[in-house]
Amino acid sequence: MVIRISSCHGPEFTVFKGGSNGCAAMETRPLEFMTAIFSNRSCRLCDPLVRRLVCVGGWLLLCLTMACAGPLSRIADIRLLPREKAAMSQPVRVRGVVTWRNGRESLTIQDDSAGIWVSIIGSNDRQIWRGDYTVIDKIREGSELEIEGETDPGGYAPQILPTSIRLIGKKPLPEAVQVEPSRFFSGADDCQRVEVRGVVQGFLKSDQGVALVIDAYPGHFSAQLMSSVARDPAALVDANVRLRGVAATLFNTRGEVTGIRVLASIAGDLQVEKPPPLPDAVPMVTLDRLLPFRVEPTGPHRVRVEGTVTYSLSGRFFYLQEGASAVRVETNSPVLLQPGDRVEAAGFVDMSRLIGTLSDATVRKTGVAAVPEPVAISPEEIIAINAVAVKSGQVAQPHDFDGHLIRCRGRLLAKQSAPDGKGLRALTLERANSLGKGVLVFRALFDDTKMKALETLQPGSELEVTGLVQLDYAPSDLPSRTARTVPVNLDLILRKTADVKVLQQPSWWTARHFTMVLAAVLLALGGALVWSLQLKRQVRRKTKLLAREMRARRDASIEFQATLRERTRLATNLHDTVLQTISGLGFQIEACEAEMPLPPGDDQPPGHLEVARRMVDHAATELRNSVWALRSLPLNGMELPEALGAIARRLGAGHKSIIEVRADGNLSRVPDFIAGNLLLFVQEAVHNSLKHGHPRLVMIEISLLDDPDRISLTVRDDGRGFVPGEQAGVVQGHFGLQGMRERIERLDGTLEINSSPGNGTTLHAEVPLRAYDDEMTDAPAAGSHRLP
Repeated sequence: MVIRISSCHGPEFTVFKGGSNGCAAMETRPLEFMTAIFSNRSCRLCDPLVRRLVCVGGWLLLCLTMACAGPLSRIADIRLLPREKAAMSQPVRVRGVVTWRNGRESLTIQDDSAGIWVSIIGSNDRQIWRGDYTVIDKIREGSELEIEGETDPGGYAPQILPTSIRLIGKKPLPEAVQVEPSRFFSGADDCQRVEVRGVVQGFLKSDQGVALVIDAYPGHFSAQLMSSVARDPAALVDANVRLRGVAATLFNTRGEVTGIRVLASIAGDLQVEKPPPLPDAVPMVTLDRLLPFRVEPTGPHRVRVEGTVTYSLSGRFFYLQEGASAVRVETNSPVLLQPGDRVEAAGFVDMSRLIGTLSDATVRKTGVAAVPEPVAISPEEIIAINAVAVKSGQVAQPHDFDGHLIRCRGRLLAKQSAPDGKGLRALTLERANSLGKGVLVFRALFDDTKMKALETLQPGSELEVTGLVQLDYAPSDLPSRTARTVPVNLDLILRKTADVKVLQQPSWWTARHFTMVLAAVLLALGGALVWSLQLKRQVRRKTKLLAREMRARRDASIEFQATLRERTRLATNLHDTVLQTISGLGFQIEACEAEMPLPPGDDQPPGHLEVARRMVDHAATELRNSVWALRSLPLNGMELPEALGAIARRLGAGHKSIIEVRADGNLSRVPDFIAGNLLLFVQEAVHNSLKHGHPRLVMIEISLLDDPDRISLTVRDDGRGFVPGEQAGVVQGHFGLQGMRERIERLDGTLEINSSPGNGTTLHAEVPLRAYDDEMTDAPAAGSHRLP
């Protein structure tokens, strides 16, 4: 068998392959060599060992061939690379002529086989450029270059990322090839120098030159002319031109063809074959005969129409109407038009809306006329008229209504931006379909810079709108693309605020408001539920606190009453037993003194008897004081300051110490329960001060604090003082300070003790004023008496 292998990577070689029908020559690529040999099961090399030997030899031959192949040198071979192989950075070394350049960013070169894009900026991004930029600055169209670099798949076709560029010299440009529409518009001529004819239909100026829109009949493309090629673009519109340049494909992010442009940068590449006709020589047609049936085609030249302006959006488009026909005219003309102006417009017929439209039009005012009156017709009737025309294969009667003024009613659904933007807003309306079931939704477009008052319309309003019909013939599914086109949507273009009349304001009780009210009610119910749960927790917590407080108060009241009763019982027992016995002893001593004869010349009783009498008197006095202290009771009709004064007088009797009482504020509302405990506290404090401190002055101060619900009580002396914490306490049998502290704590108050040796002692208590149960303030058991 013999196979002839031809590869762009190296020399050709031939291998003969035999089969059941004999041998045949076959060309293949080196990478397919081994597969071609062993894919034929009838090959004579059927012995496994022989086949293995041939396989090893074939692979060695293949590797040797590819190693000797070197970089790609023909542009056509690079363009044939699949995207996957082009992305593998295959080495290239090509020589060709520059056909177009864009500074230091990119250029196109062409050799005898094809043309290709060279991306210098891509090499910079890849950081593989090692050349000299001074060489690039010398490059011009017609320069012959030798470029070394690597392949890249590019966004559409394979391209070269150069690592170095060598300028060889000058060489004639490749001959421009006459385009074949099927190749040209499919992108197959990408980067080739071509020649194309057409009619200029528009232009756009930029910093780099001029972009022309050319109709090559059929098919549109753009021409990017450098400043060296561009001339007055306005004088080229509607001219037949011949253009030479490099074909460049426009593509999307998926690498699909979206359009074609031709890059021209050499003077003389643009030739005018037929200048544009004079304005009066442009053929005049009626508005309903823009693109009618003709036996002979007229070409993509301008046509001229005349009519009355019914609407104008400056710098974008306007509508003309003449009798029963109307047309949309798109223009960049700075001429300001108003409804009622008579206008003559010359432009190119554009079918991109699937309905005849004039584009790139020149405008000339010719006079003034009355604006046609709007026709009262519904949108569904207009769509039905066009549907009947499609079904019957005839022209719509009386007309299709596109561009006509009509008046209809509808209910406003919403306000939104129009899909094309550019300052237009849309009112979305609906109306019951009078020709069938359901509703018809349509839009009313308006310029929100001139009709801001329409922004205040409320959804749900019943409106009567007047505007120009704009039909949307865009097919919505595949069957409609294979049949005659029928309108699928309808818009109205409003001219002024007065074109909208409010027939009926919306009911306040709308679905939106109902939702808002329902949401508010649910929110209020939810808030009330949360509040009730919180309140329930608060009530439960407060109830527990109140129950605890009531138990504490009850316990304090019981303890207080029990203490008073016990003190009264002890005082009575002491009075009726011990005090009486001591008093009896005193009487017996006095009787003895009376009966005992006095010594001669001595008026005093014997010494021992006198001492006994004095001891008995002292014991009786002490015992009476103790009985009085035990029987002291709260207030019993006295004011608190008065009761404190009585205690001070009683305790100070027989002592050299001065006891003063100072009261501040209205203390008449202090409950008896609190007052009684405070009196006992003061009594114990003063008693301790007189007994242990031996002061010159004891000051009792009582007042209401800034917080009217708290009372302050201070007992201060200038006696000996002591070190807090080192005084005798409960363990040593002294209960004075401990009892005072517990008494204040039972009142939910605080007690502060300040003292130091030689500096006296201060007891400061603060207790809250509370309303206690009436039974807490009742007089104690029988046997109590009022303080003297």
